[in-house]
Amino acid sequence: MDGEKSMAGRLPEAELEVMLAVWRCAPPVTTARVMLLTDPDKGWKTSTVISFLDRLKNRGFLEADKQGREYVWRPLVSRDDYIGALTRDFFTRVHGGSVESLMTALFPDGLSPADADGLLRWLDGAEDSRWR
Repeated sequence: MDGEKSMAGRLPEAELEVMLAVWRCAPPVTTARVMLLTDPDKGWKTSTVISFLDRLKNRGFLEADKQGREYVWRPLVSRDDYIGALTRDFFTRVHGGSVESLMTALFPDGLSPADADGLLRWLDGAEDSRWR
């Protein structure tokens, strides 16, 4: 499934936390496992996490299958697809697609020599499919 087509924009913070927990697991993942991987300081009850999982299913991020007495969840959108789409959207909306604007915002005092070397190495190695 094409991740960008199934995504309905930026996830709310709580749903993102649940989705990050799902992405950390090999699918399928149980609700109990998601509970273990979310922040215990939030005090979420199982019913709350199930509500978030259901919302994510309705948004097209997850699918659910009943196994015995519980549901197991599988991501339909990969972490990389979500982060990529979110980043591209931010880059376009906020920086107008300008690499110079983005770099200035990220490094207002300029790049350190180590960061500059890393960027040059990345650019040297990026001449294949990344430039299409």
